[in-house]
Amino acid sequence: MEIEFVAFDSFGVKSSCTLVKTPDATITIDPGIADEVDSFPLSRRERYDLVGKYDERIRKACNKSDVVVITHYHYDHHICDRSGRLYGKKQLLIKHPEEKINHSQRARAREFLAKIKGLPERIEYADGRKFKFGKTRVKFSKPLWHGPRGTGLGYVIMVSVQRGKCKLLYSSDLNGVYLVKQANLIIKEKPTYLILDGFPSYLLGYVASFANFRKALLNTLKIIEKTKCKWYVLDHHLLRDYRYPQLYYEVFKRAKQLRKKVLTAAEMQGRQPAVLKAYKKNGPTRWKQWEDFSFPMLNKLIANARKKAMGKKRAKPRDS
Repeated sequence: MEIEFVAFDSFGVKSSCTLVKTPDATITIDPGIADEVDSFPLSRRERYDLVGKYDERIRKACNKSDVVVITHYHYDHHICDRSGRLYGKKQLLIKHPEEKINHSQRARAREFLAKIKGLPERIEYADGRKFKFGKTRVKFSKPLWHGPRGTGLGYVIMVSVQRGKCKLLYSSDLNGVYLVKQANLIIKEKPTYLILDGFPSYLLGYVASFANFRKALLNTLKIIEKTKCKWYVLDHHLLRDYRYPQLYYEVFKRAKQLRKKVLTAAEMQGRQPAVLKAYKKNGPTRWKQWEDFSFPMLNKLIANARKKAMGKKRAKPRDS
């Protein structure tokens, strides 16, 4: 099995597009892309240029693939394209467009399917199903929350590609594995290689809470401790934040203790993650000071946040 990291956040674009080659099939997973967030330490022009570069790589990956997988309908996971270059004469294994899906993704799914109508050789709704291509098995989870339970972001499907004893597991967007049930599912799969999306730390204190961040760290630690992968790629949302080595301090410390290989997609290619390279060149954007997010420090942040929340509830309304 050959695994190629086509486009990832650690390269400087919103994506986690992966190409998997076996003797039986070539499979592109999540051929989508978007430009990075404004807090990313590159100019808008530089971010747009990177999108152009990696969009072309994604199209080349799809062009040489037999199978294309789409785990959900966010734009950094699928491209709406009617040219035929991405999906023409391909077998598409996709998230169900009508079931276990939120309103915005349902609309995007309908638009996507309308645009590619007549292009793919076959389209299968993959939720909870298994497919076989020669001796290669492709297995999908049932729909999983795209973040905490009840999130408005909806659902994704996790996918594994296996041939013989070699198995790649691709988490899709769990947003850092909030739920113990999701962590247990990953552990149960016993992957040889794991591509895991990290927590969206750039949203901490805004739409992401420190309490949920702690849950994601604990679940990631559990996965690393209870699996025996040859490598773990930790990327996607987390690599939009140049503080990520300190934010995932506990994870990287434990991985080092266990001699586990936990790297970004860029580091797997011998490169420095784009967010760190850009930070060293251009300096900080949104976050000026920070420190290692140890569990004691994180617990204090959570306690302080809860105190502030209680204070707001008890405060008397002002006269208008």
